[in-house]
Amino acid sequence: MLGFKKPKINYKNKLIITFVLVAFLPSIFMHYITYWNSTKAMKTKINELVNYNLIQTNKNLNASLSEYDDTLYQLIVDTDFAKSTDKLLHGSDFDKLIHSDVVQKVFSGYSNSKEGIQGITFFDNNGVVLVSYDKKTGSSWNQNRDAAPYLLKLKNLQQGPLITVTEKVKADDIKEHNVFHIARKVFGISSGQLEIMGYLIMDLDESILSKASSISLMDNQADRITSINFLIDGTRNIVTFPEKEKIGTSFLNLLNTKNSSLENLPQQAVVMGQSSIINYYPNEQTGWTIVNVTSEEKMFSEIYSMQKINIWMAIIVFSFSILLIIYFSGLLTQSIRKIVNAMRIAEQGNLKVKLEDNASDEISIIASSYNKMMTTINELMEETKIAVQKQKESEIRSLEAQINPHFLYNTLDSINWMAIDKEEHDISRMLKGLALILRYSVSYSNQMVLLAQELEWLEQYLFLQKNRFNDSFQYYIHIDPELKKAKIYKLLLQPFVENTIIHGFAGMKAGAELHIHFYILDESFLCIEIEDNGCGMEETVVKGMMESTTKDTSGTSFGIGIRNVMERLYLYYGDQANCTIESTRGQGTKVSIIVPLLKEGNA
Repeated sequence: MLGFKKPKINYKNKLIITFVLVAFLPSIFMHYITYWNSTKAMKTKINELVNYNLIQTNKNLNASLSEYDDTLYQLIVDTDFAKSTDKLLHGSDFDKLIHSDVVQKVFSGYSNSKEGIQGITFFDNNGVVLVSYDKKTGSSWNQNRDAAPYLLKLKNLQQGPLITVTEKVKADDIKEHNVFHIARKVFGISSGQLEIMGYLIMDLDESILSKASSISLMDNQADRITSINFLIDGTRNIVTFPEKEKIGTSFLNLLNTKNSSLENLPQQAVVMGQSSIINYYPNEQTGWTIVNVTSEEKMFSEIYSMQKINIWMAIIVFSFSILLIIYFSGLLTQSIRKIVNAMRIAEQGNLKVKLEDNASDEISIIASSYNKMMTTINELMEETKIAVQKQKESEIRSLEAQINPHFLYNTLDSINWMAIDKEEHDISRMLKGLALILRYSVSYSNQMVLLAQELEWLEQYLFLQKNRFNDSFQYYIHIDPELKKAKIYKLLLQPFVENTIIHGFAGMKAGAELHIHFYILDESFLCIEIEDNGCGMEETVVKGMMESTTKDTSGTSFGIGIRNVMERLYLYYGDQANCTIESTRGQGTKVSIIVPLLKEGNA
């Protein structure tokens, strides 16, 4: 009787797991879908708002820059400035001094006409400062500042203003501050022709850019920044930023990600310690990019709060439901536990145990069937005892009638000693070989042996066959001594060797040779090649043998042994074994057997 094993998961636990999966997995799935959809919808709406914000910011930035560019253009066409330009360039030293004061006053008036203008400077074509005005220091460009890069860009500019990125400026004892520039070429009439008279550069406070790009549709608090706008230039350096010390640094330094590059700006990253969504909008007028950074955590804070509440509510409901499921599962499985306990008692040998089946449900049917089964088993047990007793008696009688294999070994041994006494040593050697072959063949069938044992048997077999056929053939075994430690199933080679001797060497009185090669193939397979120079076979015969259907013309089924050994090969080794036969009529036959290489200790 098969032993009754306690299941790893009992029926009650299976019911609990089933109830939990059926009841809660759909709820969890629906909750996840709802949360995912609401988050996605909110992200879409916020992206729409951010894009609208960026468009408005871009318009505001263009309007603000155009306003200051208009001021600079009005200065260029100002009558007083235009009259003084030629004197400053071509007049006497006295004229230059007089008109320098005039231009200073003009610059002062325009600088104070709009908030944010720090100063104005007029350069000649060689980059020499002719007139400079600054609200704070009186001189916008000192010897520590180099205007050459700006003037070079301005010279190459075909039309319109040049708008530069912000730079840090410190003049004399004034605190360092950030400014950017709007510059234009100054044209005038000289010798009756229009020519470039010089360049005007207007210094503007960075706050102008900050205000122009700070339009936000979301609340920004000092301790809770939800969304910010700032500018970066073509090299990804920051042009304006709420934290002024970051101006001029690389935008990539703000991102806590290793996947950022100048070519591919991220859409999502950790910015200043906050997981953020990043949107970009190009400004065609300056070549800058308006960047909006929106804190994902602050954006979804309300959703996260609702999610936490839902999770806690789900935990409470889940816990209460589990208690109810455990209670009702216990009631449902109570009858099943009685049956299991009875089966355990029966497992220990007490087959007289009975179950009460006075209930009116399906479990009572099982209990009734169990009682009938136990009655039947008891009856069968008695019948089996009688049958086993009779079988034992029959086996004893059968064993008494059998011939003990040792009788054959002892008889052959006796005949061997008789041959030795009569000095028939060839007969003695053949008897020893026959006894070894017989003992090897009937003992430990279908087991693996060392290749050395198989070769010892094969040597005896070939010796007997050679004597049988009057030394009409010679055999050679080629093997590396180390390979003799490999393991192989018994008697796999005998049908091929026998087929060679009987059919391959048929009609040959001398000159027949049999070569058996053993070698390693691909370090994990043992290859055995049995090659002869016999009469060979037709291609159709070889094909038939491989298909296990060929018989010779005499009607002898010489392929049966080959078929059997092939079936054994694939039975032992599966797809890892392979056997091929190559033969040419009149030139001999070559059989190649490939099996896994198994060393002593494996298998």
